[in-house]
Amino acid sequence: MSILTKIFVLLQLVFALVLAVLVVLFAHGQQNYKKQVLTDQNAMIASQAALLNEQTTAGRLGAELAQATRANINTLGNFNDKILALQGKLASAQSEIAQLKADKQSLVNSTSLLSAANGSQQQQLAADSKELTKLRPVVLRYINENAQLNRHNTQLTNERNEAQKQIQTLQESIVALNTRLARAVAMQHQVAATPSQHAVNAVIGVPTAVAVNGKIQQVQSYNNRVYVSVNLGSRDGVSKGTRLTVYKNGHYVADVLVRSVDPTTAVGVVTLASPSAKVMVNDLVMSGPGM
Repeated sequence: MSILTKIFVLLQLVFALVLAVLVVLFAHGQQNYKKQVLTDQNAMIASQAALLNEQTTAGRLGAELAQATRANINTLGNFNDKILALQGKLASAQSEIAQLKADKQSLVNSTSLLSAANGSQQQQLAADSKELTKLRPVVLRYINENAQLNRHNTQLTNERNEAQKQIQTLQESIVALNTRLARAVAMQHQVAATPSQHAVNAVIGVPTAVAVNGKIQQVQSYNNRVYVSVNLGSRDGVSKGTRLTVYKNGHYVADVLVRSVDPTTAVGVVTLASPSAKVMVNDLVMSGPGM
């Protein structure tokens, strides 16, 4: 029911009440009829004025209602547009949800496969760990042996470097000694008769073409004489009568006069530089007289 209809119904009720009052008043007293009629007319005029006011108000309310209705229609249209947009978004979201569910199922399947593979790898890792536990002592032993070999190699390298320095020093000394001997022989030749080659060889031995060096391989004593075998032979320029010099830690300890020789070894008799001196296996041997 609209507002105008309600207003008209209200007015009809008012009119009915007014007429009822008039009838009662007319029946109650005819003497004041005119006065009452005037009063009723005034009341009617006031009622009409009120009705006019109500109609004006009703018109204004109707205009506001129409305006509100138009605004509601526009709002409803906007709501419908928003609902359609939201429905489109909902459909897109549902499609994405479906895709995400499919991706989730794929991930679940992949996870199952990875779990199975991980279990297999863990078993393999456990087996490898057991094998590694077994091999660890062996590896540690090899590491220790390698460290010992490295230390020994370093020591040998240092000894070799030191020996090379000593050999170089001794070779320089031998060259200087040979030079002095040559000069002494020349001076002796000028002063007196030239000594025989045999006498010179007895002093300096049969010289080698170039300075050579090696080591003592064996040491033996026979008839109160010490004999040694060295790793120098005829291919090194050593011959019978060659005089070799023995050094220990850079110090001259003995001479060796070669008695027999083959291509790779030579055997000779030892003459110690001092009574306290001693020759041993691996002592350094060089060609030329000692000094």
